[in-house]
Amino acid sequence: MNIMKREKEKVILSEEKDHKLATIDTITFVTFYLGNFLCGIPADIIMEINKDTEITPVPLADEFILGIMNLRGQIVTVMDLAKKVGLKEKIKPTVNLILKTEGEAPVSFVVERIGDILEVPVSKIEKPPERIEGISKEYVKNVYQLPDKILLIFDVDRLLKF
Repeated sequence: MNIMKREKEKVILSEEKDHKLATIDTITFVTFYLGNFLCGIPADIIMEINKDTEITPVPLADEFILGIMNLRGQIVTVMDLAKKVGLKEKIKPTVNLILKTEGEAPVSFVVERIGDILEVPVSKIEKPPERIEGISKEYVKNVYQLPDKILLIFDVDRLLKF
């Protein structure tokens, strides 16, 4: 998983792997909607985006786990991202964002709808505000101010903790 941390205009890309520093100007995010919130995760961890997949429920799973799905012979855990982040409004999730996880099986985040692919300047990424109404702030790693709204950048490592 990519970890972003500013240190003297450099970003640590892979802290777990080899602690190498790389100077980058932008980060690409896949954006999606959860209710009225525009959210994003780094594009480099998205394996694929798909719709209308059959999900098999798993008894006794956490409330935010919808079940599992078969992705070309590979078992993928399917997570309702709105429930995981404590979204207070009701939505109808329809799209699967399938993430690559290092050393583990992929995980699917089910979201309401896909937005755009955004190139975000690293220098414009900010810390999240103290309070975010309607969603659990603990999963928001950073924010980026767009002309008409704020992009919430999720902490994928925290989302993947069950």
